[in-house]
Amino acid sequence: MARVTMIPPEAAEGDTKEVYDGVMRQWGRISNFSKVLAHQPAALSGWMLPNEAIRLVNVKADPEYVKIQQLVIIKTSALNRSAYCMSHNVPLGKKIGLTEAQIAAAQGDDYMNSLDLDDRQKAAVRWASAVTQMTARDDDEAFAAMKRHFTEKQIVELTVFCGMWNYSNRLCEALHVDLERPDKRIEFQQK
Repeated sequence: MARVTMIPPEAAEGDTKEVYDGVMRQWGRISNFSKVLAHQPAALSGWMLPNEAIRLVNVKADPEYVKIQQLVIIKTSALNRSAYCMSHNVPLGKKIGLTEAQIAAAQGDDYMNSLDLDDRQKAAVRWASAVTQMTARDDDEAFAAMKRHFTEKQIVELTVFCGMWNYSNRLCEALHVDLERPDKRIEFQQK
């Protein structure tokens, strides 16, 4: 059970109600993560902005890039052992076309030798690992691989996602955010 009260949508008022309306537009549901983060509506609103601008706008525009974003999220969440974030993002990854083998490779330690990940995906997973483990500052090889495969904008975006999910992983685990049933988890909405 969550360590703090989750704010149900029907009890939301003012800024919380407003931010919940945005969450519904993005995901079609109010997740338990959102119900906890809603104690500080500005934090939830702040979470939604890059999520919309980096991931959701690209679901149709650049689905291959969204797959890479999902691999980054999955690697970060796996390293942090965040059951909550994995419970949402593994199914989201599958829905956009990641295979079980790609997801398993991203979660493991031998991803660089995986035949299921291409070089671009490996670079992003390696970067997510370095950022999460706080070794990216000195990992010039990992950064060079990112420069070969991504624009500077994408490098920043993928690093932002590492930071966002390190934040999310820690919040969900520290506050014991309850896992939703599979039929109650967030979904990519049709845009």
